[in-house]
Amino acid sequence: PKKRLLTLLAVPLISCAARLPVYGLLIAVAIPTTTIAGGLIGYQGLAFFGLYFLGIIGALFVSALLSRFSLKKVEDTPLVLELPNYRLPKLVPLLKHSAQMAWKFITQAGWVIFSVNTIIWILGYFPNGEGQLDSSYLATLGHFFEPMFAPLGLDWKFTVAIIMSFLAREVFVGALGTMFGLEDNDELSTNLADKLQADGLSMASSVSLLIFYVFAMQCVSTLAVLRQELGSSKAPVLVFIGYNIAAYLLALGCYYIFV
Repeated sequence: PKKRLLTLLAVPLISCAARLPVYGLLIAVAIPTTTIAGGLIGYQGLAFFGLYFLGIIGALFVSALLSRFSLKKVEDTPLVLELPNYRLPKLVPLLKHSAQMAWKFITQAGWVIFSVNTIIWILGYFPNGEGQLDSSYLATLGHFFEPMFAPLGLDWKFTVAIIMSFLAREVFVGALGTMFGLEDNDELSTNLADKLQADGLSMASSVSLLIFYVFAMQCVSTLAVLRQELGSSKAPVLVFIGYNIAAYLLALGCYYIFV
């Protein structure tokens, strides 16, 4: 039970594919394309490696901290894995099990994802309809929370993108593209970094935002699965608050180092 709980709490810190678009965009803004060792190693590649490595170190640190203090009295047993006999799967049991697991996810985690998705869509659409995100309720919310991210050198547009990325981290890139008038996918991938640089996004802000996304709990799916696995709403709330506070403080410290 203890190892299972530690795994549940540590896994969200491991960088996932959803973070890649965010990493790629901000690294393109903050890190030069300079290479060393005859072109074999690039600074941007090292930055990618550093972010993944930082997430692993963070997961190990959290595991060690919780194991020594918070979960010290939790029952611990030897980890035993029983490997089943290898055989070709039969189609009917496979489909039945897949359907059961899919239905379990829909009933226990899906409603949370759907509810948050619906709320964010409503805030982004009203009161002026499609294409008016800068005057929507979501923009108002961004202006309200802008002082929170202003110490990182970020304005309301980035605040809105961060709020929207709670659904999924990769939404951050699309939201910024909409804010800066880049709705075509090809245009978004090639010009958004240039737009951010022209808008004055500094290296300190970009690096601090990268650090924030390494540690922040910004995935409603992960929180829903945590609730499903732990059978409690308290743990996901504490994880959300704790990781986001830690991410913000680390990002703030990083900003003042690079500013």
